[in-house]
Amino acid sequence: MKKSLIAAFMLVIAGKTFAATADTLTVTTQPQMHCENCEKKIKSNIRFVKGTKKIETSVDDQKVTIVYDARKAKYDDFVEAFKKIGYEIKKK
Repeated sequence: MKKSLIAAFMLVIAGKTFAATADTLTVTTQPQMHCENCEKKIKSNIRFVKGTKKIETSVDDQKVTIVYDARKAKYDDFVEAFKKIGYEIKKK
């Protein structure tokens, strides 16, 4: 019983720690995304930025939303990663 309580407590602490360091960045791209291949290109390359947890793209809304660990990555890291695949980004 004590082990399960300790494990549950550790999960709560870990969740709070992640929430405190997770940040969300929403950007638009130039050139604009216009198809599924653009979305795949972005997702398959930007996921390698250290600390990236989740990437969502929307051609209809022309936005990319990235959830990342703010201790491991900064906005400039994403600027550079997008630049390598032919895009410029601007915070939305």
